Amino acid sequence: MTTAMLERPSVLERTGNKDDIQYFIEEKLSAFDAAIEGHEFLEIDGDLPGNTPKEDCLKIINYKLECAFAIDVDSVIRQDLKSVINALETGIFTRLNGVTRIVGYYSRVSNWNKSKIGELHDRHMGKYSVR
Repeated sequence: MTTAMLERPSVLERTGNKDDIQYFIEEKLSAFDAAIEGHEFLEIDGDLPGNTPKEDCLKIINYKLECAFAIDVDSVIRQDLKSVINALETGIFTRLNGVTRIVGYYSRVSNWNKSKIGELHDRHMGKYSVR
C-alpha cells in the first residue's frame, strides 16, 4: 500500500473562529466521502490508526490500478478535492506547492525545471541507514 502525503497549504490558519474551522473540516470530509462514493473505481475501505491522531489515515482502494492508498485525513482537509481525487485515480502524487531546503536555502518546487524535479525524486529514493 502506498501512503499518499500531499502538500499542505495553510487554509485552516486563515480562519480564526473555532466553529468555522469545525464546519470547514466537516464540509471537506463530507465532500471527499461523496466524491469517493460516487466514483466508479475508488472505494473507501476503512481507516488506519496511526501512532498519533495526526498520523491517522483513510484506506482507499483503486480498482483500476489494482492497488490501495493510505491518505492522511489532514491532507484530505487541506487539499483541493479535485487534486486529491486525481492523485488517487492516477497514483501520481505531485507536490504542487512544495518547498524544499537544499544547500542552505528554501526553494519552491513549482519553480523548478523538469531536470531539477527529477533530481529531487531520485534523492527521495535513496536508502539511508546508520551503521
